[in-house]
Amino acid sequence: MDPNDKIQRSRLMKAIEISSRALRPFRRKRERLVRDYVGSHYGSSGPNKEVIMNLMFQTAETYAQSLAANRPRVLITSKFPQYSWFAHHFQMAISNLMKEIHLESTLRQAVMDAFFAIGIVKVYNADSGLIELEGEDEWVDPGKPFAENISLDDFVYDTQATSWPKAKFALNKYRMSYEKMRQDAAFDEKVTKGMQPTSKFSDWDGDDMNSGVKNMLGSDGDPDEYEPMVDLMDVWLPQENLVVTWPVHNAETPLRVVEWQGPERGPFHILSFGDVPDHIMGISPAMNLKPLSDIINGLLRKQRRQAQRQKDIPFYQAGHHDDAKRIEQASDGEWTRVDNPDAVNVMKMGGVDQQNQAFGMAMTDVYDRMAGNLQAMAGLGPQADTLGQDRLIHGAVSKREANMQYRVVKFTGDLCRDLGWLLWIDQVKQMPMELEIGDQTIQREWNGELREGDFLDYNFEIEPFSMQYKSPSERLNGLTTFVTQIAMPMQQNLMESGGSIDMQELVEMYSELMDLPRLKSIIQFKQPKGDRPDPAPDIPEKANHTVRETVRRNVPTGGTPQGRSHVMQQVLQGGQPNQDQMAQFGRQQA
Repeated sequence: MDPNDKIQRSRLMKAIEISSRALRPFRRKRERLVRDYVGSHYGSSGPNKEVIMNLMFQTAETYAQSLAANRPRVLITSKFPQYSWFAHHFQMAISNLMKEIHLESTLRQAVMDAFFAIGIVKVYNADSGLIELEGEDEWVDPGKPFAENISLDDFVYDTQATSWPKAKFALNKYRMSYEKMRQDAAFDEKVTKGMQPTSKFSDWDGDDMNSGVKNMLGSDGDPDEYEPMVDLMDVWLPQENLVVTWPVHNAETPLRVVEWQGPERGPFHILSFGDVPDHIMGISPAMNLKPLSDIINGLLRKQRRQAQRQKDIPFYQAGHHDDAKRIEQASDGEWTRVDNPDAVNVMKMGGVDQQNQAFGMAMTDVYDRMAGNLQAMAGLGPQADTLGQDRLIHGAVSKREANMQYRVVKFTGDLCRDLGWLLWIDQVKQMPMELEIGDQTIQREWNGELREGDFLDYNFEIEPFSMQYKSPSERLNGLTTFVTQIAMPMQQNLMESGGSIDMQELVEMYSELMDLPRLKSIIQFKQPKGDRPDPAPDIPEKANHTVRETVRRNVPTGGTPQGRSHVMQQVLQGGQPNQDQMAQFGRQQA
């Protein structure tokens, strides 16, 4: 289409309005899910009903920590050996860029957004100041490749498309300073002169602009900000390979029309954890878990009311006032004479219904399984009675988590590749970076003149486990396993190959991971690190080593959270667990 053609532009705006209305139920559902996530004490923005057990928060945080806790490590290679050095150089430049733009925070937010609906990230060149070209009387803005989270409240795509490659348009809305817009040379001055500031809560597509996740806190004052603002939208047209900027209100003549120079997939990237046939909008984990969370919290609210109504009322038969008085005044354990013990009693009223309590515990177990064995994913201890069963559970968790991890890794790889493309095509971009060669760090500078070959000559890969959180104890266990099971048994081979184990470095690593700074003072080395000759001690032909094997013994049923829950449900429903179950349950509770 021609952005300046009135008829074609009118058709496009109508299609955008229809798609925006189609996405309205998803925006409102997302808002309700986020309200459940923040709970009942986040200002006045919580859900209508009190959340006693915030399962949504626990699940979302577990997913984010498991899938996007750290900055990803990118590996760039080339099938052409002559480009190997520049591939490493390019890799360092991309790694430096990811650190500079805090890509790990962007990815974590995308994972959180995908938990509730879909994660949306826009890759583009952000403003970074004007520079003067050498030898030319001209100023240009090279920009900086940037990745930005886009809220579903501000995002519209072609909802008639059955897949992302078939979408005819996609856009994001944003607010911009009115003065900055007027001064931006990239915008058509004739259009900017006729524009006026717009309210934050201006109606756009018939929806309530006061709703949405960003406006959960509400506003009791003037909806206009201190600084005058305008609403703009960047519309990506893949068939025309254009990005067009229009005012959100009274979109007539475009402010800017630029040719998209990025990858064919466009500036927008979508992360979803559940595909729906013939639809771009996926189904999120929170959508499936919401009904169970409502059931559990509804039962907890009911049980609380029952517990609050519970009371003990002492009573006595007429004519036995003296017995009742003596019992009332008696201390704990004190012998008291009564004439008729049956004439004095206590009536219990109210209390938690045991059937409801058992049902609530069963629903909590169902929620845990629906969330992908959440306790196992969060590392909250063994989930089965035996080691073999526990491995099966963690294997199932790994398979479900692996699917989510695959989506996040592919999503991250696409982002990094697009960032690399924007960096590649920039002829004037200069960026300081650090090259790590062995133990040394060399300061270098990236610029377009260093490029070798073509962009398609390079492959981008993301190390899948680089984004997962690993506690110091997990890293310590990995280090110990490597030393005891690999390094020490292969010490003879290491020596024959000229290798050795740096014990001082090993002690420093243990000191750091164990959080024991004084550990380094316990073991003293005569020569400082770096001044020691390569160790070459006489060692036996076969290195002595000890193999340690950890075996988990079988325990009676009831030793796991699920087992204890099952025992409690039996008790509450009038069942009679066996002695081993009750004994184990008692030890676990203690």
